[in-house]
Amino acid sequence: MKIAFLKAGDLQGSLRHIRALLDYLEGKGVEVSEIDLKPDSVQEAVNRIMEIKPAFTLDLNGTGIIVGDQEGKKMPIYDILGFVHISYFTDDPLLHFPVLYGLQHRNFIGIVGDIRYAESLKLLGIENMSYVTPFLDFDRLPEPEPEKDIDVAFLGPVIDPQIVVNSVRQNLPENIFPVFIETGEFMFRNPEVGVVTAFSYVLNLFNPQYQEEVRKWSEENREAFFRLLNDISIYATMRKRWYLVNFLEGINLKIVGEYQGELKEDHEHIKVESYEDLLKIYSRTFLTIVCFPNTVPSGIGYTPLEVSAMGSALMIDYRGTLPGFLKPGEEVITYMPLDRADIEEKVLYYLDNLEEVKEIGERAREGVRERFKVDDRGDFLYSMMNDILSKATQEKKE
Repeated sequence: MKIAFLKAGDLQGSLRHIRALLDYLEGKGVEVSEIDLKPDSVQEAVNRIMEIKPAFTLDLNGTGIIVGDQEGKKMPIYDILGFVHISYFTDDPLLHFPVLYGLQHRNFIGIVGDIRYAESLKLLGIENMSYVTPFLDFDRLPEPEPEKDIDVAFLGPVIDPQIVVNSVRQNLPENIFPVFIETGEFMFRNPEVGVVTAFSYVLNLFNPQYQEEVRKWSEENREAFFRLLNDISIYATMRKRWYLVNFLEGINLKIVGEYQGELKEDHEHIKVESYEDLLKIYSRTFLTIVCFPNTVPSGIGYTPLEVSAMGSALMIDYRGTLPGFLKPGEEVITYMPLDRADIEEKVLYYLDNLEEVKEIGERAREGVRERFKVDDRGDFLYSMMNDILSKATQEKKE
């Protein structure tokens, strides 16, 4: 079996974990070729694919989709040349709509790490998908720092939501703006609802005339509509995070990553220069507070797993699916996202009990290393590809 991994640029941040999957497939006897995609050498990449003749191509977040022309119609080359393309989505496919929308995808399979991403793919016209929980490439993660010198950190990006509002307002028709704000506020209050569902629900609360006006605009301006949905998710995420850091004023809080807005009393902004720098900060920190982005509505994502793998105790907003990934109270500290008293009490308690925090971080590291290896995910993908090849061979015989 041959696979061509289509890579658009260097693998940054959590994208690097795909290396574990490629290594695993090679260990199963799969012949994996890596092809760099560059804007000025797409034809070279196509020639290389035709030379290799892979049964499958693989990319991350749709970045390896190459469009060709057949009888005057734009088509992905995997449909033109007759192989199967697999896109592994590390985050919401809606964020990558420019490379996915407007094409018919016959030989395409989307692998998603959050079951709610099915809503986004369907919105983009893609029905064929499978769900795989995230995995980490433990062989390429550094060892944690021997000593911890940061008591509590809050993971960004953190942006004053008014900055987001001002930016969106410049590019959005004024008549569409009310549904942007109302949907964002609804998602702030209901963080487990995905943006596609939230938008539909909130729009139905407006009067029929306004509903028709927005639907007409969304149908005539599909790409602008997709950008609106992404902007709503960003706004709702920053609304939650800004709410949290604002009432943690007075606590010596290290805010890690991008920060835009007024810095509160006793808060310190730590800039991150590289992915390696970020992992090092995790390992130096006793307690890392994370607020799920709204683009991860029901899964776990990579960041919480990386925090845990580096031995920092994760404190994260509770959701119904969380116990399926990490054990609350043993491997993760949870808080109710809008319960100010719950969050303040837990932060102050654990700052007074850092040894307990350290033990939670150690248990989380062991649990993540045990349960989030690539093996099961690699076996699933390998079996899926074998089934596809077997079916294709059978159909040829018939």
